[in-house]
Amino acid sequence: MNGFRRICMVMLGMVLLIAGLLKLMDPVGAGLVMDEYFNFFHLAFLKPASRIIASGIALLESLLGAALIAGVWRKTLAMASGIILIFFTLITIILYLANPSMDCGCFGEAVHLNHAQTLLKNLVLDALWCLAFIPFGKLGLPQRIKYVSFSLAAVSLVLFLLFSALSIPLRDYTSFKPGTELEEQPLSFYDANYEYADSLALKGKVMLVSSYDPVRLGAERMERISEMARVAADEGYTVLFLQASTPEAVLGQDINPALLSNIFFADRKELLTLNRSNGGATFVSDGQIIRKWAAASLPDAGELREMKEKAPMDVLLARQNRTRALFQGFTLYLFAVLLLL
Repeated sequence: MNGFRRICMVMLGMVLLIAGLLKLMDPVGAGLVMDEYFNFFHLAFLKPASRIIASGIALLESLLGAALIAGVWRKTLAMASGIILIFFTLITIILYLANPSMDCGCFGEAVHLNHAQTLLKNLVLDALWCLAFIPFGKLGLPQRIKYVSFSLAAVSLVLFLLFSALSIPLRDYTSFKPGTELEEQPLSFYDANYEYADSLALKGKVMLVSSYDPVRLGAERMERISEMARVAADEGYTVLFLQASTPEAVLGQDINPALLSNIFFADRKELLTLNRSNGGATFVSDGQIIRKWAAASLPDAGELREMKEKAPMDVLLARQNRTRALFQGFTLYLFAVLLLL
């Protein structure tokens, strides 16, 4: 395989790897996009498995991209990538012609493309595939070390998916990302009397605990949430427990009495956008979103106290810098392993 064809293969692999990574980082968001595809193609019976299916496709896309960059199993890879690209292109042609009100989700929440842009992107990828693999019989053989490179990258991608499934995205691209002002991007919720209480999140230090699926919280998670809420209240935070539920449904739930007076109700999709973790926490200071936690890693007393003493913007920037460095570092590690090893 000559240098130009190899460059085309690597470019194709980079696009697929980055697209897959952005979806692996946010499996909940990828599942929401998959829900829209299932609705459009009248496959609603698959929606209970949308997150698993979306994560599987994202992992396959990432592995395919990594294999293209490494250049392993070239004939098999040419056939597999060609079939997948044809499938993606056919889907985007249908979406372009039907023009439904939905995002392709090609790059997760990071980049939003309309249907024409998505089709153009896939046609460019198809062209790269042709330049990389035609003529089919002259693909050459990779160095043996490249199989080690791909194996390291593959294990890393699987571990990254497991990490993402247990946490919130390292990089938040939603409409409620840290730094968002709730006066400009309102978060709507109401109390047991169906009166809107959005203003409660606009003043002071507020800890929003959100549950988009209250039935699945479980006793152990509820106990952790209750303890965090108690400690946060002791430290001077206003704790609001937002549920994707109704006042009538709460009567049948086993909820800690300490949380009952602080329960409010909101739209499920809005809570999924606020925090990807069911039972996760979001710190809001004077109406500005500062930081988020997954349900498995709620802040303890020391962290709450330290955060209270710091300027909110310092907390925001420190977290953003750390998560940006982690994601960029992981991405660079993958490219280094695949290209340099």
